[in-house]
Amino acid sequence: MAGGLLQCRRIMLKLLALCFIIYLQYAQVAEARIRHYKWNVKYEFKSPDCYKKLVITINGRTPGPTIIAQQDDTIIVEVTNSLITENLSIHWHGIRQIGTPWSDGSMSNFTWGNI
Repeated sequence: MAGGLLQCRRIMLKLLALCFIIYLQYAQVAEARIRHYKWNVKYEFKSPDCYKKLVITINGRTPGPTIIAQQDDTIIVEVTNSLITENLSIHWHGIRQIGTPWSDGSMSNFTWGNI
């Protein structure tokens, strides 16, 4: 009888551990986060094709950094334009614009002021 009780306790502990692991998995998914990025866009000399030339970089990288996020996260991107002679527009790729096509960010579709 003692052996059966010990086996029952082991099974219950394993089941409890499994429930805890499942809880941790769902707790991470359900927790939306605010992800903050600071980008400095500027000219730098780089050699992407083995010849040094002046290129536009974001935080010293070209192509720019990858934004890592999960569903329901809030993304804040603070962009500093350090290009001396050019304006800057950010155009997001890979974001589904459901109900907000005007927030696409492309220069040709972006409108300043009221229409």
